[in-house]
Amino acid sequence: MHNHFGLTLLELLVTVSIIVLLVSLGAPTINSIQKNIQLKSAVRSSYFLFQQARVAAITKNVDITIAIRSGKKWCAALSDSGNCDCAIAYECILDGVEYKVDFVDYRFVNIDKVTFGVNSVTVFDANRGLAIGHAGSIVFTDGVKSLKLILSNMGRVRICAVGNSIGGYKAC
Repeated sequence: MHNHFGLTLLELLVTVSIIVLLVSLGAPTINSIQKNIQLKSAVRSSYFLFQQARVAAITKNVDITIAIRSGKKWCAALSDSGNCDCAIAYECILDGVEYKVDFVDYRFVNIDKVTFGVNSVTVFDANRGLAIGHAGSIVFTDGVKSLKLILSNMGRVRICAVGNSIGGYKAC
């Protein structure tokens, strides 16, 4: 009598079929989770960029500009020398260093709407880090969900969800 160990072809086919079924059902969920994570990360990175601009304006006693470009190839960058184009490498710099958040790191995220002043630029003043006359908002979207970064005239930056709350962010 021979004892054979191993899988039959039928057992192997059933196992592969179950794996294919689980992957096909789980892939959309994984993609949705990845988009949600990228959306929140893009907004948080931009939030910290705005905070950095405010701190730099106060500590260096110089106006700090944030240039913003919307669309699929979006970007936001700091400058201590006035208006700049964040889409051009090293045009927006602060103390010789480029501080920038852009679409390259967040491929599922777009900037849908920018409501800052002329040329989508905001400025933190050197005296108190205020954004008087330069307040506005940016709406980030992954195509389904949207988060809004809001800058007040007092220089306060906050994040809220457009529509229903998203991952800890309450609706605007």
